[in-house]
Amino acid sequence: MDIEELKKAIYLTAQRKYKEAECLYNQLLADNPEDAALLSAAGLFYVEQKDYDKAAGLLKKACAINETAGTVSALGFAQYEQKQYAGAVRTFERALQFGENVDVYNKLILSLFEVKDYKKAIELTKKMKELYPDNPKTIANLVKSYTQQGKMLEAERICIEYLQKHPEEPSLWYHLGLLKELIYSDDLRAIECYKIAGEQGSQSADYNIAVAYQKLGEYKKAEEYYKKFLQKFPNENTGLISLGMCYLAQKKFEEGYSLVSARTGGIGDKYTKNLWKSGTPLDKDIVIIADQGFGDRIQFVRYLPFLKEHNIKVAVNDSLKKLFETNYPDIGFINYEEINPDTQALRITDLAYALNMDFNNIPFAEGYLDIEPADIKSDKKKVGLCWEAGSSGRRSMINRTIHIKSFESLFDLNEVQLYSFQVKDSFNGNEKYGDKMINLARDFKDFFDTARALKSMEVVVTVDTCVAHLAGALGVRTYLLLPYSADWRWFDSEKITPWYKSIEIFKQKNAISWEDEIKDIVKKLSD
Repeated sequence: MDIEELKKAIYLTAQRKYKEAECLYNQLLADNPEDAALLSAAGLFYVEQKDYDKAAGLLKKACAINETAGTVSALGFAQYEQKQYAGAVRTFERALQFGENVDVYNKLILSLFEVKDYKKAIELTKKMKELYPDNPKTIANLVKSYTQQGKMLEAERICIEYLQKHPEEPSLWYHLGLLKELIYSDDLRAIECYKIAGEQGSQSADYNIAVAYQKLGEYKKAEEYYKKFLQKFPNENTGLISLGMCYLAQKKFEEGYSLVSARTGGIGDKYTKNLWKSGTPLDKDIVIIADQGFGDRIQFVRYLPFLKEHNIKVAVNDSLKKLFETNYPDIGFINYEEINPDTQALRITDLAYALNMDFNNIPFAEGYLDIEPADIKSDKKKVGLCWEAGSSGRRSMINRTIHIKSFESLFDLNEVQLYSFQVKDSFNGNEKYGDKMINLARDFKDFFDTARALKSMEVVVTVDTCVAHLAGALGVRTYLLLPYSADWRWFDSEKITPWYKSIEIFKQKNAISWEDEIKDIVKKLSD
């Protein structure tokens, strides 16, 4: 390889003459396709251009020929930006074998958090603290570790302590803002922190300000900051979806779904090459992809009967298949792996949009799933209870979850027999209150079992999770505890919802406390 030509390509890149540099790299690669140094340099060029797919391809090839600290680290960074977090973990672990590096440690820990290997992330954060005690990335990861462990006051203390000495660190202002949300539900203070983070150079500040304003119900300000964020990152999936959901919360059907339906990266997407796009007609043959959370899939399955003119198959996970097959016997349900990639695919959560059935035309609010009740006998009023929400995001999960201890007044109702529907039980409520309620959740194999048990309840008391959607779809009387800043689909409803006639809403009036809402439910159950 002509070293002078490679130096010239690097020089052109430094001069920001990217097209000329790319042409030269392509020419050199055509003549020297197996030169590790050239592959590495070209990979780094594409990292700088933010073309992470090309970068990762070249850097993988370079590593296969000759691994170096720089090449392996660069591959890890490219994989991280591709959101290939599991691969990034493996690559960064290899990079550390070449020697300690604060940036590699940082990205490895962030990747571990993304793959939800919290134990390992926390262990490495401790090691990073020993090696780089005053590095702001170390402090940020330490704060994140404490937050993940639920030690939020300790996380807040570390943030404040460090920022008193280094007020210019944007990542810690971001974490402090998040902690103001999670600990105190203080979105106004959170916004102040996010704005300082933005002034210090945080790229995500506008997004977080928008989220906080949306939680406060200040939709115009939320829209303003989502749009500011999208001006910097026009194709950023999370920003587009969030702005879309902000519109949907205001019942702006077309504006919201035009953004939300354009999202990428959902479950099932990798199995199709023919995903339905807004404005295009529906084909005769369609595969419906059950996407997003279990609650979403249950909520939107109601639209399947409106596709009678089409030949449809529905790709769904095993835990919902039996329940859906029982209620829609004329529809074929398949696994995601069975999707024909050439058949037009439509996400189940986009069905309302594709069918142009807006929020004034929500069908089957009285219920659309039915099942034989489980044989659960009691002389008392049978009341189901679910207190913890699942979610991919900490904000949403914490916002919708209520500590089991808050429900102790329900346990004192002599005329009520409580039944637990809580599968994921972070607070160990089933164990702590095993003498107060019967744990049905431990025997659930799938949602068919859950539905049978729900159908046998007289009332279900639940937070905003899939149990609420399933109870509503079955027409079971449900008392739904909604947080002060509820998910878009509940709109600004205070008592009723157009989605389910059997659901009565108890919406939080004070973002810090659930005391009044639970008192109201206790009174209703007593009456």
